[in-house]
Amino acid sequence: MFDRFNRAVALSGACWRVLMLDKEMLLFPLMSLVALGLVLAGVFAPALATGDLARFQQALAENPDIYQNPRAVILLFLLYFLSYFVITFFNAGLLACAMIRLSGDDPTLADGIRAAFRMLPQIFAWALFSASIGMLLNFVASRFKGLGRLFVGILGAAWSIAVYFAVPVLVVEGVGPIKAVRRSITMIRKTWGEALIANAGLSILSTVSVWLACPFIVWAILNYGAEPSLSVFVFACIACWIFATGLIISTLDAILKAALCVYAYEGRVPENFDAEIFRDAFREE
Repeated sequence: MFDRFNRAVALSGACWRVLMLDKEMLLFPLMSLVALGLVLAGVFAPALATGDLARFQQALAENPDIYQNPRAVILLFLLYFLSYFVITFFNAGLLACAMIRLSGDDPTLADGIRAAFRMLPQIFAWALFSASIGMLLNFVASRFKGLGRLFVGILGAAWSIAVYFAVPVLVVEGVGPIKAVRRSITMIRKTWGEALIANAGLSILSTVSVWLACPFIVWAILNYGAEPSLSVFVFACIACWIFATGLIISTLDAILKAALCVYAYEGRVPENFDAEIFRDAFREE
């Protein structure tokens, strides 16, 4: 396990070096966030302007069970679908750029966008499939309490692991969602846990970045009355710090997936990665 953790750290470091060669890849999660905000605004703004949103909230207040309200179910599914579609679109573009870089070429932002547009049918199918699974898990969770809800949570976590490589598979093979999930599970087994450990390491790094900001948050709260301007400035800096680290870590995760996929599909070590690490990560046991 210790050796596996060391390999995961080395993989994460190599991903960072790749990112430094193509910093424009950071724009993909940023564009995803902006596009998602615009989509949600496009859904809720008309409802707010016409008063439908207020009536919808009143209906939910009278009957909190969202699954007994057909309009609520349709709206929830629409939000699931649009969110998955936007996130998958830009993630596919990012993965395409990462694979170009790992092949030794120099990708541009336009290369990623064009690749994502070429995969629109697969992205649409994946968003529809993912939204359906998400709705199903949400529905089942709403019908259970205690251990039942815990079991559904574990099932959801297992599903997240199973589809870890699904979008990279879509990018490489252009297949449908069912085959993408099957291939993703196969690749999870093949990497013997390196992908998940490295991903967990990136998640820990994200958590650490938030904890590093905590002393400054406490200081700003305690000193807001005496120094409001400085406290607001500190809050703004903290927000920028958390936002920036989130963009970086999500991009590193995409590069990691792309690197593992390149080795799994082509049997070659990607550019800027150590050959020995990959041989150990994919060894047969």
